[in-house]
Amino acid sequence: MPDQATSHTTVSLPLTVANAGRPLGAIVAERLGEVGRQAAARGGLWLRRRRVSPDTPALAGETLLVRLPPAGGYCDAPLTIDHIVYEDDDLLVINKPPACYVGDTPWDTQGSVLAVMTRLLAARDSQPPMLHLAHQLDFGTSGVLVFSKHPRANAPLQAAFNDGRVHKRYEAVCTGYMPSEVELVTGHGRAAGGRWRLYDRAEIGRALPNGQRVKLAHTRFILRRQYEQAALVWAIPLTGRTHQIRLHLAALGCPILGDTRYGGPVSIGELALAHPLLHAAELALPHPRDGRWLYVFCPPPPVFVTAICRLRAE
Repeated sequence: MPDQATSHTTVSLPLTVANAGRPLGAIVAERLGEVGRQAAARGGLWLRRRRVSPDTPALAGETLLVRLPPAGGYCDAPLTIDHIVYEDDDLLVINKPPACYVGDTPWDTQGSVLAVMTRLLAARDSQPPMLHLAHQLDFGTSGVLVFSKHPRANAPLQAAFNDGRVHKRYEAVCTGYMPSEVELVTGHGRAAGGRWRLYDRAEIGRALPNGQRVKLAHTRFILRRQYEQAALVWAIPLTGRTHQIRLHLAALGCPILGDTRYGGPVSIGELALAHPLLHAAELALPHPRDGRWLYVFCPPPPVFVTAICRLRAE
């Protein structure tokens, strides 16, 4: 789940006998006004830990949870058909913009990359597609994002990701001074408070209080350009843990620019950074239909290019 997912607001609404049988959407709109109407329309209603439709009749004695977005409001992925970089009957690959959610959040089912791309393809093809996310990218991360378009592709595609047969290369702009090449092998898991963290390599396999275990996290970094107190690096993840590249660069003392969660600065001079400068540039995978290798490259977004230009000028 992306960083911003932890900063949303939840409103609890007890349902009384007077509410029994009424649609939940109407109750929320009545009690919260326009905020409630929008929350109901965007999928922010929850009962018993499950998302529910605004048409669901209320039951007296239950508590309805209304999930509201972070302070920035709802975020609709700024996608067009032009973001597609590869497509066939089985696969769809797009160049994801930064600062948008890949899948549903607790407060929104309408603005994610998956939801917006589904609507775009439905309008183009006059029928809804069967899109399924093959992997994840963080809210702030841009670049190569793969979907399956047909159920027959799901199992072989997932197997390729799980077995390490999908090769990825990221680009990152980090602080500090990087060695020409370095590999980090650590443990990875959630801390007691729920946030992702690294563990000592010797702890890999150890059980955690949340029922999970410390897993292996392995990343190779290659320096591409050293600037004054910043660097452009290639990151090649050899495992696929959440926030892996971000955590490993922070552990090296070189957090990603814009990555405030892990200690990165929020600006380059007057250029404000609203998200980490991390871009999924290349991906290679065996096609789920016939096993032939598919190679995809996505150029970085404008903010990434602007940041590099600023660093060169300093």
